[in-house]
Amino acid sequence: MRIVEEERARHLWNGKPSENVKGYMERVTKYIPAEVVAAYITANGFASISSKPGLLYYLVFGVCLILTPIYITRFTRTGKEAWTNGIMSVFAFLAWAYAFGGGLVAYLGWYDAPAASVVLVLFTLVSGAVVPVARTERV
Repeated sequence: MRIVEEERARHLWNGKPSENVKGYMERVTKYIPAEVVAAYITANGFASISSKPGLLYYLVFGVCLILTPIYITRFTRTGKEAWTNGIMSVFAFLAWAYAFGGGLVAYLGWYDAPAASVVLVLFTLVSGAVVPVARTERV
């Protein structure tokens, strides 16, 4: 147990501030499914000009939510990394879909601009601290 904790601490802080910030920001950007968010925004634009946008908003949201972890995990090296990246990318998609303010969120009347800003800030702060760490087996 202690080995895992020390290993995790090394990933969070290695004594080199510039490398720590770089690693933190790389993790934040790695978790954001930018291509899926772009597809979501584009598809919602098309759905909004439909005669029945509500059904399309649900469809677009559902498909993008399901495809997000599938798409993101294609770029991982290990199983632990795949799980971490997949889960974090789902949270990132939810945060960005809410922040977008259109589509299903607007259709349901859930959008609040200040809350959307807070969600993005909090996701950015928290997500960089999530580090996929391979577990070492006990001897």
